[in-house]
Parts: sequence; structure tokens; C-alpha cells
Amino acid sequence: MKNELFGKPLTYYEENHCIHTVTEIAQQPEVWRQLADTLMQRKDEISAFMDQVMSVPNLRIVTTGAGSSAFVGETFLYMLAGELGIRTENVHTTDIISAPDETLFDTPTLLISYARSGESPESIAAIRFAQKRVKNLYNIVIVCDKNSSLARCGYETKQSLVLDLPKETCDKGFAMTSSVSCMSIATWCLFHYKEMETYTGYVTVLAEAVEAQIDRLADKAGAIAENDYRRLIWLGTGALKGLAREASIKSMELSDGYVHAGYDAPTGFRHGPKTVINEETLTIHFISNKEYSRKYDVDLVSEIIREKQKNLVVIIKPDFVKEEIKGEDYEVVYQIPKELPEDSEMGAYIFSLVFTQLLSMKKSLDKGYTTDNPCPKGDVNRVVQGITIYEI
Repeated sequence: MKNELFGKPLTYYEENHCIHTVTEIAQQPEVWRQLADTLMQRKDEISAFMDQVMSVPNLRIVTTGAGSSAFVGETFLYMLAGELGIRTENVHTTDIISAPDETLFDTPTLLISYARSGESPESIAAIRFAQKRVKNLYNIVIVCDKNSSLARCGYETKQSLVLDLPKETCDKGFAMTSSVSCMSIATWCLFHYKEMETYTGYVTVLAEAVEAQIDRLADKAGAIAENDYRRLIWLGTGALKGLAREASIKSMELSDGYVHAGYDAPTGFRHGPKTVINEETLTIHFISNKEYSRKYDVDLVSEIIREKQKNLVVIIKPDFVKEEIKGEDYEVVYQIPKELPEDSEMGAYIFSLVFTQLLSMKKSLDKGYTTDNPCPKGDVNRVVQGITIYEI
């Protein structure tokens, strides 16, 4: 085991109540390799299930979860459409249970449920409600705890596939880190099941690349976190807009609300939300690896820089981006392995995801919060509490 992470001894993180969070961020490349091995071991089982379900006419595909688990589906709404032409819907479990008549229909449905603990009452209720409303229902349960209530629900339900992630993904820290990245990688590989060996190979390459660059990303995150911003807006197009929502919740969670964060697409930000910018605002711009989408990213960040006063501007981009942007306060650059498919946003997504985790952790430490449990008074909890399920 390493004696230090990101330039600090482990004792520093222990003393600052951050040892779980920092370990779970740093371990991700190794956990991704474990996940790739698991997916290959279950390749035949996965292929048989996916062949069956993807051949169903007029299939509705719904990704679901709560909080960060749901935001994975928002990312893949764009990524699966772009790479495979597969149309999905992202409907949070919190919306399914509170508005079942408006979210569940009796049409053949694949419900993909994401969960870390597998104990959130909404997750189990969403499957039960779907069983009552959908005659031809298929389930994929992607969960970090194979012994959880949600996993058992999946095992006991017909036409279901349960994919339990490596045990290390069941984060002990408050924030979902390893869990989110592994849910994302699992989804990517599941839908590319006909090329499973190739795509798990991409995962291994991606793990090596992140491992080689993560310290540099952490250094940048640390420098940015030292600035005293209170408002943080994450901006991205396509799959990176889904990530922007995940990034915003991380920023708020780990600072116990000290940082008020939001998210948007560059084009949408001009339609009112841009008024949030003041001297306490930091905007972080995910610059797309896709040439067409990138035009909108560059247009907005250039506009904000032209109008800049005391607000801060950060861009995070792949190293091959040729468009020149001048005047930002910080530039974060990563290298996507050339082996990855050119039309995929997965490399940009994973590098940017890791950076969002690092910045949120560094800001939490900078402000003196107990990062592993940033809200010790219990207003919010690692596993949600206080939810009553009303039966239908």
C-alpha cells in the first residue's frame, strides 16, 4: 500500500477525515481492471441476456437510480445514442415512485437500475412498481453490494441480469466515486457486448492512462480549490452535460453546501442561468472531444472570458484540441489514449469525472470539512433516510 496519495502522506488524510474518499478516488484504475475481468468472465451470460432483450420489438430502455446513480443514466442517454444509435430514457427512481402513472407504461421495457448500497427504498420500489405496470419487463441491476436488498430483488425477479461490481466500489466515503465510474464502464461494455473483449481492452488502456495522469490532475485541482469561490457552474455538451450534473452534486456534497453548484449546456446557460456569475463564481468548461459540439463549448467560454471581471474560468480539455482559447485562469489538459474509438466520449468523460472528484475533495479539505462525512449533523446521509413509499 502506498504511503502517500497526491503528494500528501496517508496520515494527513486520516487526520482530516478524508482517508476513505481519497483512497476510493485513487483506486479507480485498479478497480476498473477488476471490472473488466469480471465482464469477460461473464461474457457468455451477458451476451445471451442482451441478445434476448435487444431483439424485443419496440423496446423501451429506461435508466434509473437516485442522485449520482441516476446521473450515470443521463450521461449514457447521449453516449449510447452517439455510439450505437440506441435511444434511452433517464427516469430517476424518485420520479418513478412519486409519479408512476406518468413514468411507467405497459410497453416492453428494459429497466436498468444503478445503486451503490442497494438499500435506498426508492430503488426497490421502482422495480416493484414497474412489475405491476409492465407485463413484459426486463431488468438489469448494476449494484456495488451483491448482498443488498436491490441485488436480491434482481436475483428473485424473472428476466433479470444482476451485475455486482467489485466490492471496492461500495464506497465507505459519503461521495460516490469508484461506484460512479464503474457503473459507467459497466454500462459502456454491456451495450457493446458483441465486442466485449475489445471494449474491456479499452477499459484496461484507459485505466493505465488515468493512472499515469491522475497526479497531475490532482495538482491542478488543488491549485483551483485554493480560490475562495462560493458559486460553481459546470458546463458541457452531450455526455459531458450529464457529467456536469454529477459534478455539481459532488461539489455541494463534499463542501456541505458551502459551494453552491449548478450545471448546464453551454447553449442553455445563456438562457437565464448566466445571471449567476458574480465575483464569487467559478465556471468550469468541459471542452468536448467531438469537433462539432466543441464549437459551442469554445463560443461560450470565449464569451465569458471577454466579459470577465472577478469571476474565475477553468477549461478542461483533451490535448488534441486545436481551438485557441485565451484568458482562462486555469487550463486542465488530459491525454485520451489513441486506442479508444474516435467517435466515443468515454475517454473525455472518464478523465473529466476523475477531475471533478479530485476538485470536490480538494475544496472540502481546503475549507476544513470532514470529507468522508461532510454533514455529520445528519441532514443528508450516505444512504438516504426519511423516505416513505406509498403503494400503488
